[in-house]
Amino acid sequence: ADASGTAGLVALFVIFMLLRQDDISRRLISLVGYSRLTVTTKAIDEAGTRVSRYLQMQFAINGVYGLLLALGLTLIGLPYVVLWGVLAALFRFIPYVGPWLVAILSVSLGFAVFEGWAQPLQVLALIATLELVTNTVVEPMLYGRSTGVSDFSLLLAITFWTWLWGGLGLLLATPLTVCLVVFCKHIPA
Repeated sequence: ADASGTAGLVALFVIFMLLRQDDISRRLISLVGYSRLTVTTKAIDEAGTRVSRYLQMQFAINGVYGLLLALGLTLIGLPYVVLWGVLAALFRFIPYVGPWLVAILSVSLGFAVFEGWAQPLQVLALIATLELVTNTVVEPMLYGRSTGVSDFSLLLAITFWTWLWGGLGLLLATPLTVCLVVFCKHIPA
């Protein structure tokens, strides 16, 4: 209950900040000072652009993942492949845990629908292969390019934020790191 309350509070803050983006930008500029107006505006715009690119890239990767899973499940013969593809795409927004929730559910359906172990194990192998390729090749390469932060730096940042805040840090690690990198770039030593 505590984690869901924290996640709900964070979601509420994010929605509020997105709705009040102009007002927050003006307040941040007044806090930093009008003498640094150009640098502050540039930093806010750059952070917003990088985080937007990251979220667009995440949406695209998750969509392709869901499509590939649906196609693979069609070849295996599992019913409701569109549902599984959509669920996989949506659940991938929950890092590391989401895809395995879909895996457990779809493999369970495989055991209910098919006789024997072959097809359920094929479903599990398909999801494991998609996860391995997506997590180790596709995401680090594309997220690093879209955010302007190296893949190794993102891995370190994800480790740090997860250690600091747990699951919530895992969800917010990349956007927080991008914002910190941008602000450190524009703030003098």
